[in-house]
Amino acid sequence: MKKKVVTNIIFVLSVVVMFLFMQKIFTASNSLTEHAEMMMDGYYNEKENTVDAVVIGNSHIYRYWQGAFGWEQHGIAGLSLSTSDMPCNVFRNVGVEALKTQTPKVLVFDALAFADNHDLENNKIYYLTSNMKFSSNYLDTIKTYCDTVGIEGWDRLQYYFPVIQFHSRWKALKKRDILKMKESYLNSCYEKKFLTRTIEKEEVVDTDIRVPIHEGREASLRELLEWCQKQDVQIEFIAVPTLLSEKRKGMINYVGDIVEEYGITFIDYNDKALFDSFGFVVEEDFQDVNHTNVVGSYKFCDVYGQHLIDTYDLPDRREDESYTSWETRSDEYFEVIQEIIEKNK
Repeated sequence: MKKKVVTNIIFVLSVVVMFLFMQKIFTASNSLTEHAEMMMDGYYNEKENTVDAVVIGNSHIYRYWQGAFGWEQHGIAGLSLSTSDMPCNVFRNVGVEALKTQTPKVLVFDALAFADNHDLENNKIYYLTSNMKFSSNYLDTIKTYCDTVGIEGWDRLQYYFPVIQFHSRWKALKKRDILKMKESYLNSCYEKKFLTRTIEKEEVVDTDIRVPIHEGREASLRELLEWCQKQDVQIEFIAVPTLLSEKRKGMINYVGDIVEEYGITFIDYNDKALFDSFGFVVEEDFQDVNHTNVVGSYKFCDVYGQHLIDTYDLPDRREDESYTSWETRSDEYFEVIQEIIEKNK
């Protein structure tokens, strides 16, 4: 009898493991999903309670904060935890996930993700959920997304079980769907366009107008801010420097007013004086109007890294022997990006 019970338990566990494996394979698949896997795994694999700053958001975060740059310039143990177009209505869940394994001195959120008048529906939620560890927070992430977007009943199943939506992909499976293809260099980004692309000269817009955001985004922002007030960690929201329209800048101003209403620090690096502090040469330092390239990112990390040190007293970990791997991974990142930059000259 006992042997039969053990056999049944092993069978059930095998089925569960196989199911989770299938779930990870039969989901969205492209270069951005590879990047998301690298980002999430890189964070999970970091030794517990070793990260002093965590920066959460979408591509406005991972195209700006490079852990390798923050380390090389200032000795900051800071990681981004972000995926492409991460839905802002699940930022709270990502914050919960971040604090499971790390006790940072500061938690930073991407304010630009809220500065939009479009609704919240966004299938790039799979980039995040396909790479989260299974837990009650994973389940709540999907529930929160579906609740705020208005997905009801059986339609929710495709988010809990993405194989329902992506089962037909079996004929198009690639190596990257089964094997991890990108190594994490302190969660630093090395997409080719980020490393090599530049744009034509664009004007930098500054205005004091306020433009309301989508009501769903405002509700999600307020829910996140209420959660932030209850956390035993310093928190700030930032809008990274971009090349905005007047309307979008007005939305950032609107978001900033809400953040400050809750007594939480808000920094808009699109305000002219702050933007100028980076010394950007727009046609050399930006990939597009929404993102810097790697050159601009290096400038951003230098200035923002100094802000983190001055404001939150982050230590310089470069002389700490327990952070030797950070030095190694930073050096490896510089080798990777230099190789790609040279190939694309």
